[in-house]
Formats: sequence, structure tokens, C-alpha cells
Amino acid sequence: MSTDRIIRFADFELDVERYQLRRDGAEVRLERLPMDLLILLASRRGELIARADIVDRLWAGSPFRDTDNGLNTAIRKIRIALADDPANPRHLITVKGKGYRFDGIRPELSEDHGASAAARDSHAPRESEHTAPAVRMLVLPFDNHTGDASQESLCCQLADEISVTLGALNPERLLTIARTTAARYRATEKSIGEIARELKLDYVLEGSLTRAGQQTRILTRLIRCADEAQIWSRAHESATQGALDILKEAVAALAENLASTLSEQQRKRLERRLPVDPAAHDAYVRGRFFWYRRVHFEAGFCAHHGIDGEDFVRSRTYFEAALEHDPSYALGYTGLSNYYGSTVVHGFVAPDDGWPVARSLAESALELDPDLPEAHHALAAVRYFYDWDWDQAEAGFKEALRRNPSYPEAHRLYARMLVAAGRRAEGDAAMERAERIDPLAFQGSRAFGMVMSGRHAEVVSEYLAPGHMDHSPLVYQLLATAFEVKKLYAQAVDATVEALERCNQQTRATTIRARWETGGYDAVLRWYLEDLLARRRVRYTSPLLVAEAYARLAQPDDMFHWLETALAERSSRLCELRTNPWFAPWRPTGRMRLIEKHIGGGPTR
Repeated sequence: MSTDRIIRFADFELDVERYQLRRDGAEVRLERLPMDLLILLASRRGELIARADIVDRLWAGSPFRDTDNGLNTAIRKIRIALADDPANPRHLITVKGKGYRFDGIRPELSEDHGASAAARDSHAPRESEHTAPAVRMLVLPFDNHTGDASQESLCCQLADEISVTLGALNPERLLTIARTTAARYRATEKSIGEIARELKLDYVLEGSLTRAGQQTRILTRLIRCADEAQIWSRAHESATQGALDILKEAVAALAENLASTLSEQQRKRLERRLPVDPAAHDAYVRGRFFWYRRVHFEAGFCAHHGIDGEDFVRSRTYFEAALEHDPSYALGYTGLSNYYGSTVVHGFVAPDDGWPVARSLAESALELDPDLPEAHHALAAVRYFYDWDWDQAEAGFKEALRRNPSYPEAHRLYARMLVAAGRRAEGDAAMERAERIDPLAFQGSRAFGMVMSGRHAEVVSEYLAPGHMDHSPLVYQLLATAFEVKKLYAQAVDATVEALERCNQQTRATTIRARWETGGYDAVLRWYLEDLLARRRVRYTSPLLVAEAYARLAQPDDMFHWLETALAERSSRLCELRTNPWFAPWRPTGRMRLIEKHIGGGPTR
């Protein structure tokens, strides 16, 4: 892992990626809340943080917690872990009436100083190990001041391209928030400060497009979130009329102004194929919106409960429209490839009907643009879910991330593969990275990683709180699994009902509640099985879902029969069999090990 997420003070190391505090190499245990607070304080490197801001960041204004006592307890536990004397603290400093700050962080070393220090001390860390956490930046959708509604598409493309370009400049130092989150702040009435607090930002880049006669003017300015001060601004004027030419000019000029010291090799990393037709790009972005909205549900839960795929269908319509506008538009092919793959994983299409089409579309995208990150990611998904070719899948995910280190979907799917392969620490870090890059679209990604890693108790303790908490549908879908695994059946029913109601499945939610109240959880599980078998008689239903139902009812003979059927069909989620909690009791058996052997993968490191 990259070491720029390690913060050092005295003889301690705070490893943010691994969520770990170490002293002289030995781990120092800290509970979740004190650890989150320590990361927050240490990452600000001496900046004073008000108690109210800490409460807002760690509790999100929850009315169900005693935040004053909770904060005091967390402070006390941090001081115990650091052996920091409350009367004369070295690190965690209380500023009465104001808040807290964290002192003693080792400063970043310059290259010359780092080299000389290393010469004096052979045990000195490398210079790169002292770098600060990556700066977080959001590029807001550009304002259209031209009076021409048709220029909205160009405004969106400007923000998208600038965000991708900046994200590729120096990913170790600059992390740009993805478009799916940025788009939610179009025409928002929230201040820069409010947006910064919600997304934990350091900088916001905003811009506008104006036109006077034949002249197009693009204004951009960089805002420092700490004090909402404008620290940089540029105006780019173009006499060209083509949207693509304007786009190329503006992005190139901005990159030149912000990163004039880039080496030629770094500049080549930024080369990427811009859309030939702005209308094609606009259709693609709209398709991505609907695809993201549906794909970030838990596939097993959704397939099991028959949650509709309307958003997938809408995404396909837009991706096809993009290719109608421009048949050589590589991103359009990647969108369609993702559509066909996702509809298999989420239970709408048989593997042999979806994945070969997804492969062909991904290969077409690569032929058109061999450097396109989305194309490498799309082909890697086929190799992971359908080919079960773990080495080639990993190579594909790495290629996508090498070309765009701020590509959240590639981080997310790569994380799944890492966890499924038994490389859980790497997988957890990659999942958290995806959520940091695109926090709104990826709400619940860390919980997803914890469920895959078998950390069900942590999910329960982290997300279960007194009263009603407003989580995303994904979180409730994951909680339903975690509660059942921990045999908290009443809570499992509650989470299932909540998830279904948030997906407009009120009738099914009512039925499940009624089965629970009249027959307990066994009645709920039996109804699940009856429902799946009835569905399978009239439309495609994955045999893996039936195997899971029999496993939850503790009927191993029927379970293995359907698992072997799923193996013959190459059911997509079977590649994650080792992390599937329903089959855990039978993993030591020879029959299960034989199935796992056919799937391949497994721990390699």
C-alpha cells in the first residue's frame, strides 16, 4: 500500500489505510469511535477543531447518542492509548471553550533533508513515508451563463474532464471526488463550507461558461475550504466554435496552469480520448447515473427478493443512444458492457446470455481506445465474474487504476476480488478508498467490505443505534444479512423490511412481516424458498439463490445439489463463494472444497 497515509508522531504510527495504530511496530488497540477521532485530529496536523465540528463529523448530528459523554470518553481512551498525561499532554491538546488539536506530528521531509537524514540513520523512513494525506478536491458542475440551454452538456463535460485530468496529475497527493457525487451539488443552495463539511474537502474548484458574440469565455477559481478564500483563478477564452475544440483547449490550459512542472511522462498519463460528439457524452453520463443508482445495491439481496432493474433498463437506453450519436465512442461500449454484466450479477439474465456480450463490448471499447480505464475495468469484470481468471482480472483492474487512480468503480470491484481471494486487508483498504473518492454514490461500501470479510459483528455494532437511523438502501440490505448471521432475527426482519420499502417493495415487505409474526424466522425462510422455486418456474432465477435458501434452512443435500447446478451454469456470484456467509458451516467439507477448487482463486498472499 501507499505509505502516504501513515502519520507519525513520537514512537507511534497511525496507519489510516489499515485503520491501525502502532507503537514501535506493535499494534495499539483502539475502538472504532476513538480511532475515527484520532484519525480526524491527527490528519489536521495541529489545526484546532471545534467540539461541534467533531460531533458533526463523527455522529452526523444523531439525536440518539449522548455525544458529550461519547466525545469525552473517546478523548480519554485516546490519551490512555498514547500514554498522554491529561494534565500535561504532548499530543492531544484541549483548548478550553474551543475544541481540540493534535500536536507533535512529524513534518514532511524535503528530498534533500530526507536523503541526509537517511544517511545519518540507516533506520530512517523514506521521504515518501512522511507525506501528508492526499488533498481532497471537488470540481463542481460549471454554471451556464450563455443563455443557451444547449450548452448545459458542454458545462457538464468541462467539469468531468477537469476532474479526471486533475485526479490523474498526482493521485498520491490529490484526490478528486467523482462526478456522481459532484452532480448532486448542481444548483445547490449550500455554501462551500457546508459542502466541504459533508465531503471532508480541502478545496473546491468551480467555474462558469459565458459567451459574447463569437467568443467563449471559461472562468475557473479554486476555493480553500478552511476559510472559503479564493486562492487561484483563471480565465480561458476561445474563438473556436466546436464544443470538442473548446473542451480540449480549456482542459489543456487548466492543466498547464495548475501543473506546469509536470514531466513529459506525467503529461502522457493525462492523455485520454475526449468525446467526438458532445451529445454522445451527454447520453453516456445520463446512462451512468441510472447504472450507478442501481448497481450499488447488494446483488444477492436484490436477486433474492426480485427487486426490479428499471434503472438498468434506463441506463441501457442512454448507452445505446450514445452509440447512435457516435458509433466510435468507446465509453458507450463500456457502458453497455457494464449493463450486460450487471444484469447477470443482479439476477436478471443467465450468465451465458449476458457475459459473452459484455466481453465483446469491452473488447470493442479497447480496440477503439486501448488507454481507456473504463474499458480495462469492463473486461476485468468479465474475467472475474465469468471466466474466474483471477490473475487476468487483477491485471485488468490494475491497468484501469494505473490510467485513472481516482476511478472509484474500479477500486470497488477490485476490492471485492481481493476480499474473495482472501487478501482482506488490501480489499478493505481499496473499498474505503472507493468510498472516499465518491462518498455519496458509494454510501455503504465499507459495510459491504466488512460483510464480505465476515466482520458481521462490526457491521451490527457500527450501524445499529437506538431509534431510526437514515441509511442508504444498501446499508439496510447488508444489515439484514449481518443480523441473520448473528441470529438477531427480529432485527434481520426489520432491516429486510426497511430495505424493501426503500426499494418500493411494500407488498413483499408486508408479507415477510406477517410470516415473522405468525411463524417466526423459520417461516420467513421457508417462504423465501417457496418464492424462489415458484419464480424459477416462470423466469430465469439463479440456482445459486436456491442453494443459499437451502443453506439458510440447514438442508445440505439440497444445498449441494443446487450449488453444483450453479457451478455448471457459472453463476456469477459463485466466485465469491468463500465469503458467502450462508455456506460457511460446510466450508470444511470435501464436497465444498471440490466446488471451491473449480472456482479457483483463493488466498495467494
